[in-house]
Amino acid sequence: MAEGQGEAEDVDRNKIAIPCTGEASLQARVSSHFGRCDSYVIVTVEEGKVKATDSILNEAHSDCASPVRVLAENGVSLMLVEGMGMRPYLAFKELGIEVRCGITGTIAEAVESYLKGETFAMTRDGLCEDHTDVNRSCHQE
Repeated sequence: MAEGQGEAEDVDRNKIAIPCTGEASLQARVSSHFGRCDSYVIVTVEEGKVKATDSILNEAHSDCASPVRVLAENGVSLMLVEGMGMRPYLAFKELGIEVRCGITGTIAEAVESYLKGETFAMTRDGLCEDHTDVNRSCHQE
């Protein structure tokens, strides 16, 4: 296994947030960028299985840490992303919320990838540097 990749830990008590396009659901597509998503799907995982889902709209925000604070206030302990910039990454780190990348497809597929240990710990090297290119893939290979 590559460094940062590994089995999902603490799957019995994780509240996972994933940015999506369109209406939040397990069938929604993963948004390519954390701050530009339409909403966040909040997935509660118990005993390695999805037990509940909820959603939070990504409302207009004046700073990159606003959605991070909203997710933290809703009990999120893990953020799965395809891409993210430096400011929200640092805000998540400051709040003790783990950020993992290497996801694509639907929200259900992203959760499954995490549970199978196929995601990577987000590092500064994997962050988006240019917020103008929304098609840039920021996950590590």
